[in-house]
Amino acid sequence: MSGFSGGGDSGYTFPSGGGKLTVKDEDVSIGQFDTINFTGGDVSALPGVGQANVYIPAVSYASHWNTSDGDTGNQSVTESISRTTARISTPSGGEGTPFQTGGWANSNQSASLQTSATFTTPGVCTGFGGDATATVTVYAADGTTALETYTTPSLAANATHTSGNISVTISSYGADDNRFQAKMSVTAGVNAVLAAAGYTGGRYNCKVVMTTDSGTDGTGPYTYTQTSVFLDTNPSTPSVGAVTIVETGGSVVTKHLSGLEYYTTGSDFTLGATGVDNLNANTARTTQNLRVSAIDYGVNNLNQSPFGTGSGNFSGWTSANNNTGTSYSNTAFAINRNNVRYVGTAANASAFARDTWANGSTRNSTNASIAMDTYGTTATNTFEGFTDESRRQTSTYNGGATGGNWTSTNDLVATEAMVYAGQLIAPTQATLSSGGTNADWGNFSPNAGSQPDYTGFGAPAIYYRSIVDTAGTNRSSFQIVFTGTFISNATTDLANSNLEIYIRRIASAGGGGAGTAANPLRLHGGNYNFANFNDGATVIGSYIRESSSSGNTVNGTFGGFSCENGVYMQITIANAGIKLTSFSVTFF
Repeated sequence: MSGFSGGGDSGYTFPSGGGKLTVKDEDVSIGQFDTINFTGGDVSALPGVGQANVYIPAVSYASHWNTSDGDTGNQSVTESISRTTARISTPSGGEGTPFQTGGWANSNQSASLQTSATFTTPGVCTGFGGDATATVTVYAADGTTALETYTTPSLAANATHTSGNISVTISSYGADDNRFQAKMSVTAGVNAVLAAAGYTGGRYNCKVVMTTDSGTDGTGPYTYTQTSVFLDTNPSTPSVGAVTIVETGGSVVTKHLSGLEYYTTGSDFTLGATGVDNLNANTARTTQNLRVSAIDYGVNNLNQSPFGTGSGNFSGWTSANNNTGTSYSNTAFAINRNNVRYVGTAANASAFARDTWANGSTRNSTNASIAMDTYGTTATNTFEGFTDESRRQTSTYNGGATGGNWTSTNDLVATEAMVYAGQLIAPTQATLSSGGTNADWGNFSPNAGSQPDYTGFGAPAIYYRSIVDTAGTNRSSFQIVFTGTFISNATTDLANSNLEIYIRRIASAGGGGAGTAANPLRLHGGNYNFANFNDGATVIGSYIRESSSSGNTVNGTFGGFSCENGVYMQITIANAGIKLTSFSVTFF
């Protein structure tokens, strides 16, 4: 008999001349009728053995395997493996040796490291019990050749069914109205399946077909087909044998500061890496397969690929899964970092290779002694940051012109201060980036063998420059703010003459000495005293540091005389422990 279901005016009427239908309520007959009319929005009738079973409320079922057609909602199947996109290597012995790719060789595809895959739903599904079964198949790279297949016995109880490398686990088995429901998990040992077929990993996919019980359900079958994936058995992590870095002939750019020559922006080096092995066993990263670096040389990290960015720098690479002996050589490894410096004995380049899953060990080149500086000009009319010598002058103050006239390529002589690493120092106090101090630069590149030797060039160390005031008005005072390393602080070190600063007006319209030959005014030594001041005719009459000075802020006066256009400044580091990082001048 067909099943009955209905609500409202739906019903069933026997054909004319037919027999009567007995209607029961909870198995107790309420009479025989020609017609049954099911009313109500939540009523259903289904065939039983020799009778129709009417359900109030209406029967409902869990969703089927890999569907959302029932009252347990979305029961789409998910896989346990994690995937990433990798470049699939070409089998070295041809397709199938050591793995199959199914046309994926040397292209970017889905890959995984997981050697087994489990497929399950988030909750229970209907259609189990009776003669319900599941068929699981692991397919080769072509998606049609079955490497292993297993059909379970009846899925009518909690149990684990296993055959070969495939297992099916049934849990939470129970009634689902007049059907049965359960949660099914399927596990395929795909690595073992592929190995049994003679492959070391490779492309595969799985298919699970759930056939419902024909007596209580009869719908379906319900199928989950896994999207193909490449199993990478990850036989090795890539490695680099040796790394070298040398100047690229004819492509070196340098600059000088205080006689010391530096590599600077635009210098090219040749960075080489040999013995680059196993970049693609059995998959490769899709990009950035080799990272090369020379931070000490002022070069940003560079990510390179034998089949992408920088491919022209590689030799000996093929897409074969067992490739070894690849080399890398980049002759345009150029300094490209701004505002960095390195002066030390431990400069090196480094490289490491990486595959889809891990980075190899970093290999470094031999340490080298180099000087590198990419800072530009920061000096202004009233500021000095000691990154350059653009405003520095000789002791004659450029004949009264305010522009710098210092020749940075000339070696220093005794008593001349050194501009080094963003500081003004006594030449014996240069601190290396690699640690320690140094004065003899003879073995430092670039131009090793011709670099200066400042051994014994300690304090005093003198520096000259003009501070330009463009306001065009008379000034009566000024302030200098210092940064750096001091014995105490700028004010105290000036008071104790560990730091000496001489000032001469560039011009004065209201009396007082002016010009490069004027009597020097002193910020060091004593404080300004109106009663003693004589505009530098005597030492005691030359003090212009005001008592309001404190810490690294030093205030000065012109002693009642005007100052125009700025001042000529001589800085003498009398105590070698002092290192000036910057100063800025404000006129009032």
